Amino acid sequence: MGFRVLKTINNNVVSCQDENGCEYIAMGRGLGFGAKAGQMILPGQAEKMFRITDQDTVEQLNSLFASLPHDQVEFCAELIEYAGTVLGRKLNESIFYTLSDHICFAIQRIRSGMTFTNALHTEVRLFYPKEYAVGCYALAEIQRRFQVSLPEDEAASIALHLLNAEYENSLDITMQVTQALKEMLHVLESHPAFHLDRENLYFNELIIHLKFLALDRFSQRPDNPRESQFVELIARSFPEDYRLAAVLAQTLEQASGRAPTPEQLAYLTVNLHRVNRA
Repeated sequence: MGFRVLKTINNNVVSCQDENGCEYIAMGRGLGFGAKAGQMILPGQAEKMFRITDQDTVEQLNSLFASLPHDQVEFCAELIEYAGTVLGRKLNESIFYTLSDHICFAIQRIRSGMTFTNALHTEVRLFYPKEYAVGCYALAEIQRRFQVSLPEDEAASIALHLLNAEYENSLDITMQVTQALKEMLHVLESHPAFHLDRENLYFNELIIHLKFLALDRFSQRPDNPRESQFVELIARSFPEDYRLAAVLAQTLEQASGRAPTPEQLAYLTVNLHRVNRA
């Protein structure tokens, strides 16, 4: 099966179309050199091919890749493949634009002597360890390939872009979710009736629960049917933990504009109880 060239983006990147009309971005050293619209290329001629279904993303990539160094673009493509395998999730195709733009600009900034910090670095490392690990891998590879040492904060920034692509949120929403998690963790750590031990067997489970609760409240997904008997049972059984869960729920509501449902409050209570009593 061949691919018909639609447009040459640069000497190494072309946009093309298969026989079914699906659009792809094809990469390969020298692939675009002398290529003309309508010319056919074989899959084996391209080092990497990415199917892009959103036309806006295609246009953004065409513009971006035309201005970026090929070796950096190629690295970003490899990193996205690596991240998808490690995270075990399908990443939104917008990641090809957002992550390439971010990493290439970060390299340019460092070479120009400019540095920035990520205020949510600690929280990203805690709440999203897999994504953060991919970010650390990226920093090591950037150092090895391009002899550019990016600050550790960049691992968190890369992780945030991956999170956007995993859950299809905007970067602004992802940062708001992370900030809300930071505030809820602060409530737990400062509450006199709650002992938060990060070495606790159930600590990681609580973190995961808080993360997905926050993601749900910032989303537009409809709430699940009510389980009133379960809620009443949990409230009676663990009154202190239930009151603490209500405080966390209020913090999350202030951040997201959506109060956790009674069922979510009950499940949060159970998780708090396990950590506090272990």
